[in-house]
Amino acid sequence: MAAIRGNSGVMELSAHAVAQLTSYTLDTTQDTTETSAMGSTDRAFISTMQGFSGSADFILEGGADTPQFDTIASLDVAAHDGSAVTFELFPEGEASGNIKYNGSCLITGVSYTASFDGTVTGSLTFQGTGALTSAVQS
Repeated sequence: MAAIRGNSGVMELSAHAVAQLTSYTLDTTQDTTETSAMGSTDRAFISTMQGFSGSADFILEGGADTPQFDTIASLDVAAHDGSAVTFELFPEGEASGNIKYNGSCLITGVSYTASFDGTVTGSLTFQGTGALTSAVQS
């Protein structure tokens, strides 16, 4: 089995690619609750709620005529009004036959960082709302 190149990933929010993506994290969780009863010597659990969250880092592009502008504008709006946005992640790129993850999420934070000797970078965090699904890109 071949490894997936880290630089192949594509993340889209509200149908806009996060341009100049430098890294991302997708965390999935499965909550459990204990069902052990007195008299048992072994712990027992059942699964309950599932969820996902994550983050993305990117290099900020300047100007309203860049591919990133619509994405950043939608993130800033979503961060302030609390509306959910669509989320898609393509770890291997968007080619047919590659896996993709999708769902809805709330943008929980957007931050920008700059130094005098570097580029302006951005970071965003999100919390999934509803199911995270996976499929093969057609």
